[in-house]
Amino acid sequence: MALDNVRSILKIGSPISSYKLLLMQGALSRPRYRAIFLALLQPFVKHGQIELRYRCYNRVVKSLIRISDMESDFFTTRELAVNDVYGLDFAFHPGLVIDGGGNIGMFTLRAAAGLEAEGHLPVRFAVYEPVPQSLEQVRKHLTLNGVQAEVVGACLGGTPGRIPFYCRNAIASSFDSTKPYATVIEIPVVTLQDAIGPAPAERILIKLDIEGMEVEALSSFIPSEHRAIYLVGELHGASRNAPVMQELFRSYGWTLQLYEIANDACTFRGCSPAALPLLPSITGVAQR
Repeated sequence: MALDNVRSILKIGSPISSYKLLLMQGALSRPRYRAIFLALLQPFVKHGQIELRYRCYNRVVKSLIRISDMESDFFTTRELAVNDVYGLDFAFHPGLVIDGGGNIGMFTLRAAAGLEAEGHLPVRFAVYEPVPQSLEQVRKHLTLNGVQAEVVGACLGGTPGRIPFYCRNAIASSFDSTKPYATVIEIPVVTLQDAIGPAPAERILIKLDIEGMEVEALSSFIPSEHRAIYLVGELHGASRNAPVMQELFRSYGWTLQLYEIANDACTFRGCSPAALPLLPSITGVAQR
């Protein structure tokens, strides 16, 4: 197990939950001893899930990891519960948070905890996720933590309609038909403009992890948007899409940062010109 991961897991604020996560990491990273790690986890399994508690800002947050999707749920938990992969800047004070590609809702839980810690609630939350099993987990997580959000079974994209979605595990499902998949479903696509709707919010935080639809969704959104928009997310197909996204942002005076590039994907954050003065962590950082 990577030492940095172990250190991070030990700092989540709950020794029992740290122990559970370390056992999961062992099961996933040490195939030879997987059966032993799973046996040690078994006493914590209830209805096919393991409950975790972790400290996120000043709040104790609860989450669930499904045994059937342990690899996917563990990875998501490590990104957004153990770590803060997007490095959110809560000086922005959004009135609306849109979680595009919500998976099991971990980003929304982190955003809600951070905004509460800063005294910025109530905020309207909307989660967009196309996979039915993941939608069920989103709702469970919201209920467990008393977070109110609109939950929509759809993907964010550039053109309204329906599109085939190829289901694998919870974090590998995508629009790519060239890779092996278990099932295929037709999902509705909603534009960012429609997701925001007539919301009165002038400051909007948007997270996008929409399996390759990022450029399409933003290309139809950025040219006509003048409000304070703060964007974070994951860009898929970075070798092909990063130059297109950089040019899109540059053309309309938006700021973009790309970082942690690996396996042809990278995380990103950026903002509209109206949002830049409200984001100390981005102000003065040139595009790259």
